[in-house]
Amino acid sequence: MNELEPGRAQGEKKEVYYGWIVVAGVFFMVAVSCGSFYSFGVFFVPIMEEFGWARGVISGVLFVSGITYAVAVPLIGSIADRFGYKWISIVTAGLMGLGFVLGSRVQTVWQMYLFIGFLPGIGACAAIPLPLSLIANWFVRRQGLALGIASAGIGTGAATLPLMVTSIETQFGWRTGIFVVGALILLIYIPIALFVMRLPESDYVAAHEGNPQIDTNHVSDSNNRAISLFQALKTSQFWSLFGIFGFCILCLGLIITHLVPYARDTGISPMSAASLLTIMGLCSIAGRLTAGFLSDRVGANRVLFCGLFLQGVMILWLSRMSSLGVFYFFAFLFGIAYGGNLVMIPRLTASIFGVKYMGTIYGSLSVADGIGFAIGPVLAGYLFDLSGSYNDAFLITAGGVFIAVALTFVLRNRR
Repeated sequence: MNELEPGRAQGEKKEVYYGWIVVAGVFFMVAVSCGSFYSFGVFFVPIMEEFGWARGVISGVLFVSGITYAVAVPLIGSIADRFGYKWISIVTAGLMGLGFVLGSRVQTVWQMYLFIGFLPGIGACAAIPLPLSLIANWFVRRQGLALGIASAGIGTGAATLPLMVTSIETQFGWRTGIFVVGALILLIYIPIALFVMRLPESDYVAAHEGNPQIDTNHVSDSNNRAISLFQALKTSQFWSLFGIFGFCILCLGLIITHLVPYARDTGISPMSAASLLTIMGLCSIAGRLTAGFLSDRVGANRVLFCGLFLQGVMILWLSRMSSLGVFYFFAFLFGIAYGGNLVMIPRLTASIFGVKYMGTIYGSLSVADGIGFAIGPVLAGYLFDLSGSYNDAFLITAGGVFIAVALTFVLRNRR
């Protein structure tokens, strides 16, 4: 089936631009797919109590998921650039939903790693890189705003799914909760992707958004408007974005996995601890929208610098927390910071390298996403098992985030 949106006449500009319909669909798709990963922290303590497994062992689920994602995402991004985004998104999201459904039946560690780690790791390609790469193809002039609105679905999922599954888990057990997560992906993501996802024709985009421009100051070959992955790999900007992405997600993976157990260790109730993820998710929506809006006016790199700096300060401060009110304040500021950061990475990818090979290049950058998500949670889990505290993990993670802050200066270098 042809995924291209038919071109429209110049006089039909007053119609609703189809790109905004894609944005609306992606909003709900990423809400259920990304919300599923935010929900894992809710199941952490119940799984630990049922099986008696150490925190490092349970955190290994995220390691398996992250490494699987890191290996799969460049290939899947390349397939999407060549054959379209729709069917590869449906297949990978189907694997994610199936994994969580089967995860409700686990009895052993290897089953947990396979169903809740490996299959969702492949499916994670449908959570962020594929839909956001598609959005970048539909927008030029308002690309930052469109990415901000679409990725606000991540915050919506983070705000709603953890509380919902916490309520289900307390009444019916964690197995029912994780089954519901998988069912939501199958019943919401796949139908929307089937009817909404498609690529635009360049004339249609140009009539509404203008012609895309590559920031030739950032790439070594300014004569080529379509920057390939091979060309991108030769630039310092690609590897700077790679490092920024990795350290940012290392920090985020640690937080969404261990914030709820950490809060519960201080005596906070399960529902109140889960509500921290809700606050983070809601505030990340504000962060995404604000960062997207500002990036169209003051530049994505400046917005990214501020967001990363705030994220690093917050993770350093986390070890000092003990009361629910202070945890809430952390969730508020951290949500704003990381929400904006995750919008700026695809924004900068599109502006530096263009959109023709967006799936391949952003998919390759997302390898860092997978590595960070693999290391952050398991690092915190094993350090806690060794010392009985998360403080060392917080300190190491903060150091990584401040390295990412320094890398934003490399993005400012002009050739």
